[in-house]
Amino acid sequence: MDEREVSYVTYTQKHRDIIITGATAINDFLNNKDISEKRSLLFCLDMYLDPYFGYELSYFDEIIFLLEKHLLFDHCKEIKQDILQLLNDYSKNKLDYLADYIEEIEFELLADAIYALSNTFNKEYIPVFIMFENHQNQNVSDTAKNALIELSKKQL
Repeated sequence: MDEREVSYVTYTQKHRDIIITGATAINDFLNNKDISEKRSLLFCLDMYLDPYFGYELSYFDEIIFLLEKHLLFDHCKEIKQDILQLLNDYSKNKLDYLADYIEEIEFELLADAIYALSNTFNKEYIPVFIMFENHQNQNVSDTAKNALIELSKKQL
């Protein structure tokens, strides 16, 4: 997108219905729609995952796993950034799929992916953070180092 171009994202009842239908419907939608529609669904999903709104989806964990998997799909950068934001905000204590496939994440999104892992405060991801603490990119390296520092504080 041109830097001067402004975009906005909204959702409709159609997007809400897809989310209420379940994880399979969400997956099918993300696999088959255009960028604008995908972003609308992800924006709507933000409301359903946010505890503030009181939705307690029985398939919450399934959605998180689905989002992790979609990070490795052939989506545009904006979609992947939206997914990472949802994972950052709402994953609880594990993102095992992301941890297992972290090396396949695009370079531009790597620091954000490491940050999402760090927000789980899961000590099982220490090897991932160690792997990236001396990364050539300063942002990636700093994010991994900060994750290790935060985990060490939590374990005290």
